[in-house]
Amino acid sequence: MNGDKKLYLYSGLAIALAVVAYVVITKKKPLLNTSDVTVDVEEAQENVVVTPTGDEITNEQNQIEPTLKEILKLPLAQVKLKLLNKSLYTKLDDVNPRVSNYVNNGWFANNNIGGKIKIKGTFAGNVVDVANDKGLLKNTEGKVFVWFKINPSAIARKQIEDDSNIFTAQRFNTFWLREDVVTLIK
Repeated sequence: MNGDKKLYLYSGLAIALAVVAYVVITKKKPLLNTSDVTVDVEEAQENVVVTPTGDEITNEQNQIEPTLKEILKLPLAQVKLKLLNKSLYTKLDDVNPRVSNYVNNGWFANNNIGGKIKIKGTFAGNVVDVANDKGLLKNTEGKVFVWFKINPSAIARKQIEDDSNIFTAQRFNTFWLREDVVTLIK
């Protein structure tokens, strides 16, 4: 009888792993037809900015809206006072909300919510907290990135949940967005 229990246990684990593998493998991204795309290498290089840590971001992501940029020049306590309860919008497609105020894209210990806010200009939500990057990551001007803790809007929550699968999605009431992916105006 003891051998039967082990057989059932191992069979159940094998089936569960097979289901996980199937979901991960079959989540496909749309194929890009390379014959329809022409890339100007010089233009592509001009649109990329390298941060002090060596990360490459787009020029669009590097440009901070003037109103927000002026606020971010203030000390953190004043930034927090000015931005609490303010509405933030995404300025890029595929914005990756985080569980905490830093970027960690590891395999096992990452801090992704599980999905992305897919559409540029989406009302992300209202600011409930402001903090510096936990790892002291700096922007191209040499200042530590500022993160905003967001109480999500219904549309942002729906986009995140639609982009998540059942194995990577996390329950969340708030999430963090970095200064270079948000704007105050739509």
